[in-house]
Amino acid sequence: MTIRRAKLGRSRGLTMLALSILTALTGWTLVRVSGESAAAPSPVKHPAPVAAATTAPAPPATGGQQAVVVNQCPPSAVACVDEQLRISWLQQDGKVVYGPVPVMPGTAGADDSVATPTGVFHVQWKDAHHVSSEFNEPMTNAVFFAAGGIAFHEGSLVSSSHGCVHLSPADSARYYAALPVGAEVAVF
Repeated sequence: MTIRRAKLGRSRGLTMLALSILTALTGWTLVRVSGESAAAPSPVKHPAPVAAATTAPAPPATGGQQAVVVNQCPPSAVACVDEQLRISWLQQDGKVVYGPVPVMPGTAGADDSVATPTGVFHVQWKDAHHVSSEFNEPMTNAVFFAAGGIAFHEGSLVSSSHGCVHLSPADSARYYAALPVGAEVAVF
């Protein structure tokens, strides 16, 4: 995988943080392209997950081993969340149209967190400027899909959520725009 320099402006620090988190979560390695600065990477396009019945090589894991990614997401789902890999993507008819992107789901056993529920759900409602009534915290670009106020929304990619699925600001805006009420969401 190569990373190329891009005009990042004020988002440089956030992009560096997101890339650091993504490499830590996935075990992927960033490499420097000869003659270009490694200090200003652009967002990375990651390989799409493969069909549910097949496996394919993912980016190399540490130690030169190949990781295998299996897409467990039903083709009817519009949004998919792999809690173990901490990634999510949008798809249409089983084909990835956006992502995978890094996410931070809720984690059982973490302080002030519960595990994001697994299963197949449907978007119930949306609120671009929601504030949690339980935690009094902003949930920008909230897309509610499971009982108990579980939603995709903008949030930390480092700290576990209270059960929701945290996305970066740009990714939360994309999910908010792409997921209508009734859209299928799969979390596994």
